[in-house]
Amino acid sequence: MAEKSTQQQKKTQESNVLEKKQSDIVTLVVTADNHLGYSAFGQQPRRREERQLRLRQAFQQATDFAIVQGVDLFIQAGDLFDTPSPDEQDRSFVAERLAQLKQAGIRTFALGGTHDTPLTGSTPAPQSSFARLGALHYIPPALKAGERLESELIDVHGVRVGIAGIGALAGQSGDPLTNIYVRPDIEAADIPILLLHAPVEGLGVNSSLLDVRASVSRESIANLSMFKYILAGYHHGHTRMRMAHSELVVAGATQHVDFTSPEQTPGFVFMGIAADGIRWCNHIPSLEALQFKRLVLHTNELWLEQNGDETQAVSPTTLILERLRPLYGDDTMLQVRLEGQLSRRQFHDLDLNQIRRTGEEHCFALAIDDSSLTVLPEQETSPVEEGARLSLRTELVTLADEWIAAASAEQEKKALQYTKHELLQAMDEVKR
Repeated sequence: MAEKSTQQQKKTQESNVLEKKQSDIVTLVVTADNHLGYSAFGQQPRRREERQLRLRQAFQQATDFAIVQGVDLFIQAGDLFDTPSPDEQDRSFVAERLAQLKQAGIRTFALGGTHDTPLTGSTPAPQSSFARLGALHYIPPALKAGERLESELIDVHGVRVGIAGIGALAGQSGDPLTNIYVRPDIEAADIPILLLHAPVEGLGVNSSLLDVRASVSRESIANLSMFKYILAGYHHGHTRMRMAHSELVVAGATQHVDFTSPEQTPGFVFMGIAADGIRWCNHIPSLEALQFKRLVLHTNELWLEQNGDETQAVSPTTLILERLRPLYGDDTMLQVRLEGQLSRRQFHDLDLNQIRRTGEEHCFALAIDDSSLTVLPEQETSPVEEGARLSLRTELVTLADEWIAAASAEQEKKALQYTKHELLQAMDEVKR
């Protein structure tokens, strides 16, 4: 009996030691760039609704995972919404998810992003309403001149966790981490965390598709040595890397919304952090994520005699559609990238609208990237001759301006100007 009692005491002691070790670890789910409410220009209403549903499902997967795992903190690192004024359906959906997190005893922190932060102080961010109800702690991404970087020091089963946040806004330039003042209490934290939503030097092109010229340099990160951990959004691909004194973890988007990170799998991050470092950092892929495929075509492949007068047996439009057919799929986001040079006649012979319509009938979404395509003026007979080369955007502007100048009635001129503006905006949107 005495021997059995001793063994039981030993097991109890081992269990207590294991529990103590586990209590030193703070567990987190980190998500970003959920873009709830994203709506692609030109998509059919059914497809648009399905895409918005998938975005909600991806975010719910992150919250459900946090509840099942019983994590300590749920972190949203920017662009929860795709707009500063989300509709009631998305607001209600988020409110329900936050209520479930709170009921499970999980504290939520959310940083404003480039898409869901109003550019004027007169309009509150959509997350502010949830903060007023106590459902989350909201961190505005931008600081006023001379303002200190606010931080929250919380106790997580005996571990002091300090959380601060900063980001970049649309139209902002420079480095948002330059000349910021950090409250000294962050140095008292066992686990000091900076939430960041901005382009980071060395992580490739931005994923925002907004006018953001800001960039966080490695030097500015090195200067903020008090933050051991930087949990970031903005970039749509998951990344983990060491930068000076800090561990940088980019959550990545929970669902593809554009074509900027085709090689990345959407998802969120499940982490365990102790005072002495990260114990684990697992990227959890989103279920039923859309697949990305890209078809790159050079104009030499589409016109056998690019500058000759011979007529091809198969039109370039038909050739493109034939090349697209094997790539179709209900869960596929498909991008056609056109490269090279072509004449105005060839450009007008190319039916991009038919390609777009046919593609959208057979896949989830289709976009045409013509940024590497050059249209030569009609008098050009050889691509090596000198002369101005026009982009498709410039071609559209030129034609529209000709129609506007030729219009006699003022009302017709205004209608054409409005149409020109809408078409240019549509071209920018469709490249997403």
